[in-house]
Amino acid sequence: MVAARLKYMRSAGGLIFLFSFLLPYFVKIAGGDKGYVAVALVLCQGVGLALITGRWVIWPVVTVLLVFLALMFPDPVRNADALVIYCVGLILPLRLFISSLAPGREPLVSALARQAHGGGVLRDDIARYTSLQTWFWVVFLFLLLLLPPVLFLVGPPGSWLWPLKGSVLGVLAVLLVAEYGVRRLVIRNFDHMPPWAMVHVWKTRSSGRT
Repeated sequence: MVAARLKYMRSAGGLIFLFSFLLPYFVKIAGGDKGYVAVALVLCQGVGLALITGRWVIWPVVTVLLVFLALMFPDPVRNADALVIYCVGLILPLRLFISSLAPGREPLVSALARQAHGGGVLRDDIARYTSLQTWFWVVFLFLLLLLPPVLFLVGPPGSWLWPLKGSVLGVLAVLLVAEYGVRRLVIRNFDHMPPWAMVHVWKTRSSGRT
C-alpha cells in the first residue's frame, strides 16, 4: 500500500515537473511579466521535486528562496534553471554509460539490446556494434556538456543558451533515427528494434533501478 502510494506520488511529481516547462508560456499568455513567469517555473518544479523525492523540508525551503530570487532576477534564474536541468539530464545517462564500460561489466547498449531481444546471448557482430555504440554515446554526451561553456567563450552573445532551449532533443531524435538506418546496413539478417522500442526498453530498465 505504501509502495503504491509512493509510486503514485512520484508519478504525479514527474508530471508536475514536466508541466513546469509549459506553465511559463501559459503565464506569459495570461499577461504575466518575467518575474511571474520565473516564479511559476520555480514553484512548479519545487512541488514536482518534493513529490518525486519525498523530501518535504529541503525542497520547500529551496523553492521559497528561489521564488524571491526569481522575482528580483527573473532572467538569470530561468537561465540557471535551464542550465541545471540540461547538465543533470546529460550527466545521469553519461554516468550510466561510463559505469557500464568498467571491466567485467556489460556495455549499456549491449544490455539494452539483449533485454529487447529476450535476454539471450548477443551475436558477436551485434556485441561489437553495441559496445562501440556505447562508447559513441559517452563521447557525444560529454561533448554536449562542453557545448554551453565553449559557446559562451567563443560563440556569439547568448549562443550558450541555444542548447538549453530544446535544440539538443531534436539532435538526439535525428541521431536515433540515423543510427537505426546505419544499424540496418551494418548488421544483416537480424530483427532490428526501432528507436521508439529501444526508448521503451531504456524506460523499463530505468524504472527497475528505482
